[in-house]
Amino acid sequence: MKELRFNAGGGVWRVAFAFDPERRAILLVAGNKQGVPQKKFYTKLIKTAEKRYDDHLANLNRR
Repeated sequence: MKELRFNAGGGVWRVAFAFDPERRAILLVAGNKQGVPQKKFYTKLIKTAEKRYDDHLANLNRR
């Protein structure tokens, strides 16, 4: 999993993404960390991203 950062709407946004086994980029979750403690922000971001990636892999295996 990787993180992409960009400026938008007066804040710095973070997007968690990963490449699946078919080498496609999957955008998993995005958020603006402004006003949120760093540890809490990343704990939630990573938990959400990991679940979504696992769901994506499960859907690939059902094909």
